[in-house]
Amino acid sequence: MLKFMRKHANSWLVGLIIGAIIVVFVLWGIGTFRSAQFQVVAKINGTNIYLPEYARAYQNLLRTYQERLGSDFNEEMAKSLNLQGQTLNQLIDELLIRQAGERLGLTVSDAELRHYIQKNPIFADERGFNEKRYYQILARQRLPASDYEAYERQRLALQKVISFITSFAKVTDVDLEETYRLENEAVRLDYLVLTPAPFLQKQQVTSAEVEELYKTQGERFREPEKFRAAIIFLPYADFAKNLKPDPQKLESFFYDHLEQFSQPQAVRAQEVKLALPANATAVERHRLQELAEVLLQGARRGVPLDQLLRRLPLPPGQRPQVEDLGVVLRGQKPADWEAVVFSLKKGELGLVTTPTGLHLVQVVEIVETKAPTLAAVQPQVEKAWREAEAAHLAQQQAAALRQQLASASLADIAKQQNLKYQQTPWLSAQEPLPGLGPQPAVSQAALALKPQEISKPVALRDGIALVQLLERRESVFPPLEQIKDRVAEAVRLEKAKIAAAQEAKTLLARLQKGEPLAKVAAQAGLTVKDSGWFTRPQGFPAYPQNQDLVTTAFTLSAQQPLPTEPIRVNGDNVILVYKDRRQPSAEQFAKDKEQIQKTLLEIKRQMVFSQWLAEERQRAKIKIYDLPS
Repeated sequence: MLKFMRKHANSWLVGLIIGAIIVVFVLWGIGTFRSAQFQVVAKINGTNIYLPEYARAYQNLLRTYQERLGSDFNEEMAKSLNLQGQTLNQLIDELLIRQAGERLGLTVSDAELRHYIQKNPIFADERGFNEKRYYQILARQRLPASDYEAYERQRLALQKVISFITSFAKVTDVDLEETYRLENEAVRLDYLVLTPAPFLQKQQVTSAEVEELYKTQGERFREPEKFRAAIIFLPYADFAKNLKPDPQKLESFFYDHLEQFSQPQAVRAQEVKLALPANATAVERHRLQELAEVLLQGARRGVPLDQLLRRLPLPPGQRPQVEDLGVVLRGQKPADWEAVVFSLKKGELGLVTTPTGLHLVQVVEIVETKAPTLAAVQPQVEKAWREAEAAHLAQQQAAALRQQLASASLADIAKQQNLKYQQTPWLSAQEPLPGLGPQPAVSQAALALKPQEISKPVALRDGIALVQLLERRESVFPPLEQIKDRVAEAVRLEKAKIAAAQEAKTLLARLQKGEPLAKVAAQAGLTVKDSGWFTRPQGFPAYPQNQDLVTTAFTLSAQQPLPTEPIRVNGDNVILVYKDRRQPSAEQFAKDKEQIQKTLLEIKRQMVFSQWLAEERQRAKIKIYDLPS
C-alpha cells in the first residue's frame, strides 16, 4: 500500500534517479536512528550515513529486483549486480541532493505538504480527502503520521532540487534542426555481399594447421559442464485449487495490495493510429495487424515508439506518428478503447481495435486513481490472494519436504506423497528441462550442489522445485583425436573467411579505379543488391543491427561514392556503393518540431542532472568505510 501512497510522486525526475543513476530513494525512516551507537558506513561532507539506513535501503533495493525479475533473480545475479555498491551510491546521491537543497534554500512548506497529501486519492472518499481515512490507513501500516509526513516532505524537497537543476536545460532551433536531420535524412545504396561459403571447397587443410588451431584456440571446442538431477516440482495450481477464501484474510490482503486493485480514472497516454481504409480487404487487415504486432513487441522490449516508427521503410510523410493524447478521463473514449487502456500500468502498451483501424496505446502516467471498495473488486482480490497463498503454501511444503530428506530419498518422498518427480538426462546449464522448459534457476541450483545434496526451495514461475544433484560431469577439453574433423572444418572456415575478405578488397579496388559495378559484380558471380531508402534509426535493411554499415553509409556521397574498406558483418564482407541521398522534408519538420523539442529537452534535462550530480560527487568530501558483508 505504501507504494500506492507514493504513486503520484513518480515523474521522469525520480525515474531518472531510479533508472539511469540507480538512485532508489530510501523508503523507510530516512534520517532516523542517527546516533553514535550505530556503525557509520560513509561520511559525506561531514554528514554520516549509518548502518540502519544502509540496511533498509539494501533490503528495499533487493525487493525491487525480486519484484522485477521474479524467479530469474538469484544470489549469483545479486552479486553480479553489486547491490551493496548500488545501495551506497543511492544513499550518497540522495544526501548530496539534500545538501544542495539546504544550500539553495529549497524547502517544502507545511501548506505544500498538506496540499500534496490531500491530493493523494488513497486518502480520499467520494467527497475528497478524508482525514479519518488518512489516519486509519497509516495505522494499518503501523506507520506514524509524523514519519510518513517527514518522508513526504523530504522527497518533495528532493524533487524541488532536481527541478531547479534541470530548469537550466535549453534547446535551440539549431539543436532541433540537426536532430531532425540526423533522424530523418535517408540514403540509398547498391551493395555486394561476399560470404565465405563459395570459398570453402577451395581451401586445403594440413595437419599442421589443425594442430595449430587446436593449440591456440582449443577452448572453442571445450564441452560444457553437465549435470543429472532429480527434481520434485510443486505446482502452485495444486495448492490454489483447494483454497477457500477467508473474509478476514481477503480484507487484509486487499488493503496490503490496494495499488494492485485501484482503478485509473485519468491517464496520460500516447497513441499510434494505424488507419484502415473503409474498403480494406482481408489481406490488408492482416498486414496491418502484423505491423501492429511487430510494433507492440518492439515497444515491449523497451524500444521507444517513435524510434520503432522511424525504422519503418516508409517516407516520413507516410509514416504513422506518435500522438500525445494528453490526459484522458474515463468516459471520454469508446468503451473498447478504455477497456484496454485503463487496464494498463504505467509504461505498458496495449493494442485496441476499432472500426477505423488499430491503435497502439502506451500509458505514460496514471494521473488519477480511485481506490475501490473490496466488494467492487472481490473476484480479482480472491484470484490474487489465491495465487499468493498458493505460493506461500508451496514454499512451506518444500521446506518441510527438505527436512524429511534427512531420513528418506527424494524419490521415496515423491512416491509416498504422490508428488511430481523426474530425473533429468545429462544437461548443460543452457538446455531446457524436460517438461519444464528453460529453467536457469534450477540449472544454477543443481550446479551449485555437491552430488546427492538437496537445494533450498527454488521459486519458479509456476511452482517450487527441490533439486538433488545426482551426477556432475566437469567441463572437458577433448583430445584432438576425438574432434579432429571439427577442428579441420573450423580451419577451413577461417581460411575461407580470409579468402572472402581478400576478394572483397580486390573487388573494391577495381571499383575505386573506375570499373563499372555491374561488370565487377558479374565477373565475380555476384548480384548487385539495392538497399532501398533507409535512415540512421532504421539501420541498414539487410543488417539492421550493424552500426558500422550505417555510419559508413552516411559518409558516402556523389563525390565520394565508395568506402575505403569493405565492412565485415557476421563473417560476410559488404561493399557499399553510393546511389542517392534524400533530405528530410521542411514541412514534416514543422509538424514534428514540437514533439522533437519535448523529447530533446527531456534528454538535455537528464544530461544536465547527470553532469551536475557527477560534479557534486567530485567536489564532495566522501569517505566510505567497510560495508557489512
